[in-house]
Amino acid sequence: MWKPVLKAGLAVFWLGLSSLLASAQTDLFPTVQPFPTYGAPSILIINQEALFSETALGQDILALEQHEQEVLIAEGRRIGAAFEAEEKDLTLQRDTLPPDEFRRLADAFDEKVVAARREQETNDATLIANIEARRRTFFKAVVPILAALMQRYSAAAIVDQRSVLLFDRNLDITSEAIDLLDRAYADDPGMLESLGQEND
Repeated sequence: MWKPVLKAGLAVFWLGLSSLLASAQTDLFPTVQPFPTYGAPSILIINQEALFSETALGQDILALEQHEQEVLIAEGRRIGAAFEAEEKDLTLQRDTLPPDEFRRLADAFDEKVVAARREQETNDATLIANIEARRRTFFKAVVPILAALMQRYSAAAIVDQRSVLLFDRNLDITSEAIDLLDRAYADDPGMLESLGQEND
């Protein structure tokens, strides 16, 4: 029996922090608000994963992608059930049809299954490509906000938290960036649609 396969997984590589370093940096650098006054930092830290998953825009993107995956899975199951029924019907005809006629029908059925599987694999690949494209366009949309934060704190760079082993948590602007993006998205709900259009 043919069963559709959804390739929903994406290869994501993370640079992990050990529990020792995590506890050490918490003890060494207790969070202080507002931003420290000892001087403008040259580097700011951000958690890209949190920036995506904890913002309203990122959560809406995740909900949209979940819906797209569910639609694809449901379609695959529908096609699979239809093929299963057709296969059973064809099996029942085996003893009532001439061998040549049965072979012709069986070959045609196999061709339909192969074509459907290829189409499903194409749809899977398209879904994955769209997910990756939305991630890229999401972070492009965040660039002006991050640039404004760099200017506010006279910073020379913003570094992803995953690439840093030890840092002063006072340099982490993730919460501030999330708040600014949420405000921007509230003012312009069409941001989600514009991200989708770039993937068409």
